[in-house]
Amino acid sequence: MRTSRTSGAIAVVLALLLTACTATPSPPSPTPGSSTAAGSPSDDCPSGTALEGGLCLSGDEISEELAGILRAEFEADALSAVIAGVWHDGQPVLFGALGESMPTVPATPDMHHMLGNLATPMFTTALLQQVEAGVLDLDDTIDTWYPDLPASDTVTIEMLLHNTAGYSQFTGQADFLAELYADPFRVWEIDEIIDIGTAGGPLFEPGTDWQFSDTNSAVLVGILAKATGTPVADLVQTGVLDPLGMEDTTVARNGDWPQPVLHGYDGERGVWEDVTYWNPSWAHFAGGVGSNAADVAVFLDALGSGELLSDEYHELQFAPTTAGIGSNTDDQYWAMGFLVVNGWVFMNPGIPGYYGGGGTLPEEGWTMVVYTTPSQRTDPAVATATEIFRKFTSVVSPANSLEN
Repeated sequence: MRTSRTSGAIAVVLALLLTACTATPSPPSPTPGSSTAAGSPSDDCPSGTALEGGLCLSGDEISEELAGILRAEFEADALSAVIAGVWHDGQPVLFGALGESMPTVPATPDMHHMLGNLATPMFTTALLQQVEAGVLDLDDTIDTWYPDLPASDTVTIEMLLHNTAGYSQFTGQADFLAELYADPFRVWEIDEIIDIGTAGGPLFEPGTDWQFSDTNSAVLVGILAKATGTPVADLVQTGVLDPLGMEDTTVARNGDWPQPVLHGYDGERGVWEDVTYWNPSWAHFAGGVGSNAADVAVFLDALGSGELLSDEYHELQFAPTTAGIGSNTDDQYWAMGFLVVNGWVFMNPGIPGYYGGGGTLPEEGWTMVVYTTPSQRTDPAVATATEIFRKFTSVVSPANSLEN
């Protein structure tokens, strides 16, 4: 039986051994979701690229091969739309979109949408800035702020960051899913999410094992707000978005994404519907941020270079602390808010209406962002953006391929 995509809504694939979260089967469709093979760029192509079949390409062999993969996967997966960007040392190699956002409305690469867990390292970076400032300590136990949570006198901020606290994934709880599906426009408070995810206590002794859980991020959001007395949205805005000039990213978490918008579609509630404006507050800073491909790439470059943190804390953010815990190894492990695998900093969100794949290979200067939206003919069990991203890695850096 397939699980709901939301039940692993912001889950990553550790070591790429597990598929990204999947969706319940959608009603069969007698017609394709989109017949448009290429979108239309909203502006001229970036400097150094030229338009070829709806995609802006640098014109070298790598860009042509990437474009071939993107077009083939778009058709094979019967996608409604795909947006992709590939940059090398900050210069665009491929940037564009295929398909439609809505019927007769071409997808364009500047379109905004909910990010899913590509937003998580934005939040963890802002949190580490507060650790640097002395507001928090990684060894602090959470009972200072949440004394009534199970194991609050044992679980530390560091455990939450590394997913070794043991709290369960709140999106996997049947009661949560029933409430979300009953009213997808509901505004969720962070403490509601925390209560759902921590009910029943840790699944293992904190610090002894590893399990991805967005509940950990939710608890950290609550702690950061209490410790600083400042809305977390403001901390992310001033600590991450403003310094990087990320004007196309919004932390409003109300679903009112800036125009133009990439519409997403889903059948999780038993009917094929547009889920673009479902309220994202249930995801908070584990995914409820909106942006577009170019802005995400700016952040990924900064994450890889460490420009938002001191050298000490950048190194700490990337350290293989979880190696040897659970399924983590020296070559593929969960850092503070993202996966490090074969040299790539990588995230692959799966949320209602969208699949994503984004990452950076700092040592070689590659950064890539892919988002897909399904049609009714798309297999909901396939993490389409992840598959495209993996194929891309084999082209740009065979030695660091994620297809192996």
